[in-house]
Amino acid sequence: MKRSYHTDIALQHRLGILDSALTKQIPSSTLHNWKRKDFSSLVGAEYASDFEQNLLMIKDFLSKRYLLNAAKSIYFIYTAYVKILDSAKNRNKLFRQSRDTIVSTIDRVKGSIGLSRALRAFFISYQQYYAWKKKVQCKVSPFTLCRKLYPHQLTTKEVDTVKGYLKDPKYLNWNITPVYYQMLRQKAAFMSKTSFYKYANLLMLTRAKPEKKKYGKGIRADAPKRILHMDVTIYRPLDHTRVYIYLLVDNFSRYILNWKASLEYSASITFENINEAYQKFNLAKMDPSVDLVCDGGSENRGMVDVFVSSSGSNIQKLVAQTDIVFSNSMVEAVNKRVKYDFLFTARLLDIGQTKQYLAYAVEGYNSKPHSALHGLTPAEAFNGALPDRGMFKPAIQQAAQKRKLINLGQQCLSCVDNSTASSQ
Repeated sequence: MKRSYHTDIALQHRLGILDSALTKQIPSSTLHNWKRKDFSSLVGAEYASDFEQNLLMIKDFLSKRYLLNAAKSIYFIYTAYVKILDSAKNRNKLFRQSRDTIVSTIDRVKGSIGLSRALRAFFISYQQYYAWKKKVQCKVSPFTLCRKLYPHQLTTKEVDTVKGYLKDPKYLNWNITPVYYQMLRQKAAFMSKTSFYKYANLLMLTRAKPEKKKYGKGIRADAPKRILHMDVTIYRPLDHTRVYIYLLVDNFSRYILNWKASLEYSASITFENINEAYQKFNLAKMDPSVDLVCDGGSENRGMVDVFVSSSGSNIQKLVAQTDIVFSNSMVEAVNKRVKYDFLFTARLLDIGQTKQYLAYAVEGYNSKPHSALHGLTPAEAFNGALPDRGMFKPAIQQAAQKRKLINLGQQCLSCVDNSTASSQ
């Protein structure tokens, strides 16, 4: 009776891997026929040929004992890995935390074993893989986002510029907004204020903010020297004395026209402060009169009232929230900046050192870009420059276009990994 053999037996014989005991039981004519038979004319022969080539490669692999042992070891490790993951309660959380490593590994091996097999090894779907890939971590971006996928983020050079300005010793006592405008004014880099704040926060280089006080809505002038504000604030140097600081501030420009520091709380010092500014800035020539806003304290009476009511004076005194509904918040805000940006950052021994440092502080304040002036300094606005909200807009827009081109041409670590994997 003629025997029929399983096709796998014939295939194993053709590949030379058929068991020798079974080979002896098969007639030599049959074995010869299997060796010489041409299968190329049969349907699907091309696929069978590829399969045979793979099996031949496996045969060659199995003949190398060191490769076989290595493969067995990898298989055992992989099996143990799968068992551990299957029993893990927080497997999905663990995978999410290792997202970047998983995506990078899949990209490295998918060219060799196929994307489907690579995904199965990590128990994730196509949808999950592509969602993670969009968020793949880029180590050269503060936002850890691939610059090619997100080209509108700041370039590496721009980030370094932001970092440099925020760390510059000259600006450490400045609030964050003046630092931003100083960077724009010096044409070091251009970006929106929101972006600057965002990167400052991301780089953990924000400024400590004093407790915010809510001020009432203040009066506003449309030109310098139209409305002035005066106020007194207290500073305590290391000797624990009370130093009274008298400030006279222009409403339109926020410019400090004059100041005094004394251990006395007196209307005579307020008068001296006003009179010096009156002479220095030719306020007598202002037409119509100059409005002087103050509070109702005793330091703003006496000689101050005598000076204001004299026949030669063109100053009209207005008590905040009494003669006018507005508060005196303008000068209170300036007081706060002088103290927090300058005085509180210094260790001043007594009133002598306080006066010396105040001269520096007032000069520094007047020459520092102001957010309300859209980047102008109080000195510039006081001397006639007009605040322009769109002053830096063209440069910011041009920088945004240039930034996109730079980022599209830059490779993050993930891009490098992907290009390496695809070339292998």
